[in-house]
Amino acid sequence: MNKILIKVFFFFNLLIFSNFSSFADTFVYSGGCFWCTEADTEKLKGVDEVISGFTAGTTKDPKYIPGQWGDHREAALVKYDPKTISFKDLVVHVFKTIDYEDNDGQFCDRGRSYSPAIYYKTNEEKLIISSLAPKTSIVPIEKETKFYPVRLEHQDYYKKQSYKYEYYRFMCRRDKRLEQLNNWLNYIFAKFLLPLGSTQPIRPSSLL
Repeated sequence: MNKILIKVFFFFNLLIFSNFSSFADTFVYSGGCFWCTEADTEKLKGVDEVISGFTAGTTKDPKYIPGQWGDHREAALVKYDPKTISFKDLVVHVFKTIDYEDNDGQFCDRGRSYSPAIYYKTNEEKLIISSLAPKTSIVPIEKETKFYPVRLEHQDYYKKQSYKYEYYRFMCRRDKRLEQLNNWLNYIFAKFLLPLGSTQPIRPSSLL
C-alpha cells in the first residue's frame, strides 16, 4: 500500500512539475505603457502570463509612483511555452505592436520611462532580434537586466479597468499609429523599394 501511495505521489509531482516547466522561458521588452504591452501580448497562444514592471535602470526598488521609478523603463515580462510560440514569434509580435521609429517615448507618452527596447539573454537572441528589426527601426537591443514587477493592483489593468484602459488607448492614438506602420503598402515599399545605398531611410508612414 505504501509503495502505491509513493508512486502516486511521485506521479502527481511529475505532472505538476511538467506543467510549470512547459512555461519555463521568459522574454522582456519595453513598448511604452505596460497596460498596453500586457494587453497586446497576453492574447497570444502559448503565452501563459505577462507581468508589468520596470527594468533597464539603476534605481533600486522602483515603484509605480511618479518620481519613484527613476531611470527605469516600463516593461513587460512574458512567460511563454516555447513549444507553442517561439522567441522569434514574440519578437515579430513586438515590432508589430510598438512604434519602432520613435525612441523618445511611445505614442502620446514621452520620456525614457516610456521608450522602447527589446532585451536579450544570449547572443543568439540578440542576432534574432537584429535580423527581424524593420529597416527604419531605432529600437535599442539591450542585455536583459533585473526586472521589478509592479504591485498586484497594477497588473491586468486592461481587465480591471477596461473602460479607463480603452479610453487611454484611444486618446493616445496607439492603434492609429500602428495601422500606419503595419500598412502592407508601406511595408513593401520599405522592404523592397527603398533605394539602394540610401543614407536617409524613408519613414513608411510618410507615404500616408
